[in-house]
Amino acid sequence: MTIVSTVSNLQPGMGIRARLQSGGARRWYLGAIFGLAYQIAEIVYVWTSHNSLGIKLIGTALLAVFYLAYVVLPPLVWPQSIRARILVLTSYWLASFVLLPFLGAYLVWVWLLVVAMIAFCWLPLAPGLIMSAIIAGAQVGLASLNGFADGTGFSPFVTVTVAISLFSITTQIVANQKLRDAQVTIASLAAAEERARLARDLHDVLGHSLTVVAVKSELAGRLVERDPKRAIEEIGDIEVLARTALADLRAAVSSYREMNLDAELVAARTALDAAGIQSHLPVDGSVVESELRQLFGWAVREGVTNVIRHSQATECWIDLKRTSLTVRDNGLGVPGDGNGNGLTGLGERALEAGAKVTTGPGKTGGFVLTVAGSAR
Repeated sequence: MTIVSTVSNLQPGMGIRARLQSGGARRWYLGAIFGLAYQIAEIVYVWTSHNSLGIKLIGTALLAVFYLAYVVLPPLVWPQSIRARILVLTSYWLASFVLLPFLGAYLVWVWLLVVAMIAFCWLPLAPGLIMSAIIAGAQVGLASLNGFADGTGFSPFVTVTVAISLFSITTQIVANQKLRDAQVTIASLAAAEERARLARDLHDVLGHSLTVVAVKSELAGRLVERDPKRAIEEIGDIEVLARTALADLRAAVSSYREMNLDAELVAARTALDAAGIQSHLPVDGSVVESELRQLFGWAVREGVTNVIRHSQATECWIDLKRTSLTVRDNGLGVPGDGNGNGLTGLGERALEAGAKVTTGPGKTGGFVLTVAGSAR
């Protein structure tokens, strides 16, 4: 599924009615209403012109059709290819020239709607900005024919500003959606990994004990009549084995309630890959002292989350030693003083474990998170 379909809640093959009634479409309609609000000035211009009543009615009808197309076209073209979306948007802009006899140079303000559609039809940044630049150039030409009167000369600057703002918004929306998708994938992979680990651990913990219990139970059953004393001994062994297996099971289940360093390393690698950040991570946390593995699991989660959300990095490194962990990147660092809620919470956990958290810029740039402790 493309990012357009994901952001817009549309599925390939949806009919026209389903597209127009989708959740993404309803959100677009709400924003489109605000976009149309200032277009009242265009209607006023048509009706205050010196044209005949018939011409005014025709101009108003054409504007109404143009505005209706502005509202319904984006949801209809979202599932289409990039080429198809560019073709529809170009055709929409060219069709607006029909309004030129009714609006004159004021047509430049109608083209702001085209720029908004370009941004929220989720075009890639390059073609979207190129199309917006072409429209801004056309505004310069049309405004010059009118001698840049009535403020039309400002329209290209407004268009460029609106285009940059809207593309910043849509880029952030797409980035957030990709991060949410990555989080869902991480959760799914982590759950699958935990299920596999649970199956392995239960087999290792209970497999041997239950096999011995079964063998001894069978033996005790045969000895009940022939050697009751020996049968009682076997039953006693069965009781001890059962209690031991129960204790082992409780210990195994209890470990799943704690942060797991190995699972966090797997999740971190998946998250960084999804964010387009090259990861340099250890395979597992076996080198770390057992007393520090839970703390280091929290540190991996918090450190990688900050790298993805704030750093704009292209690479991330996690270095594990017996009593220390370092998360570093080549990005811009964490905004502010680097003491957000997550890092503050991590510092409190470290304090409870007798460890210390330090943060700051790296020697060659980026941000570095270090957790250092000592084995108990």
